[in-house]
Amino acid sequence: MNRKYLVDTTTREYLCVALQKGQEWEPNNQDSLESFMGSRANKNRADFELVSGEYNDNSFFEKWIRNGTNFLFRY
Repeated sequence: MNRKYLVDTTTREYLCVALQKGQEWEPNNQDSLESFMGSRANKNRADFELVSGEYNDNSFFEKWIRNGTNFLFRY
């Protein structure tokens, strides 16, 4: 199963925000998204960024660390 994540590169905390079921994406953890975004220590800095990516369960950490195809999500 593929999942979409938001990753805070400062704290290395992450939140799964969507699950892929067949061809469709289903939102996940939407009740936690606001508190996750609000609890970022550096959220008021001009250079604050979160990494966003789509991964299968077995490759999340390896791809996040080694794969240069992630894009940046600015809050």
